[in-house]
Amino acid sequence: VNDAQMFQVTKQALSVVGISEEEQDSVFQVLAGILHLGNVKFTKQGGKDDAIVSTPEPLQKACKLWGANLEMITRTLTYKTLSAGGRNSFYNVALNTSQAEGARDALAMLLYSRVFDWLVSRINDSLNEPAKARKIIGVLDIYGFESFEHNSFEQFCINYANEKLQQQFNQHIFKSEQEEYKKEKIEWSYISFE
Repeated sequence: VNDAQMFQVTKQALSVVGISEEEQDSVFQVLAGILHLGNVKFTKQGGKDDAIVSTPEPLQKACKLWGANLEMITRTLTYKTLSAGGRNSFYNVALNTSQAEGARDALAMLLYSRVFDWLVSRINDSLNEPAKARKIIGVLDIYGFESFEHNSFEQFCINYANEKLQQQFNQHIFKSEQEEYKKEKIEWSYISFE
């Protein structure tokens, strides 16, 4: 797989559905920040269980890409805020390393989800305006055509997995059939299922 070529195909597809270069750059910045966030590690502070960021560089890069306050994101990943008693009574409790990793992963999942929802919304808006719509996107799988009011990231993952399984099945079956044709010396036109 040629990643550079696939990236260009992705950018072209985003342009086709009306997502501007500036918007694409913003999406890629958020995604790059999420990838950096995944490299953030935590360690115990001194003799306590309190977590601290042990790899600050990836977090610094992520915050720079997002235009976010590094101190605030660091605090968000290593502390939780609890309310006690009244409405104006709050205090911070340090997270342990396991909890901090959970906070990091939750932030990454939230950001991915928001980017995905935004992309689906923009694509749907583009396709719902006939004057702007250049192409129509539909998913045709072995169960037929799917059209949802609202697509979720989970549904996308399920569809993707189903498509990959179907592709694997088709390749295996058709390859086997063509091998049989060869053995039986049946004339046919070779079909590639790659």
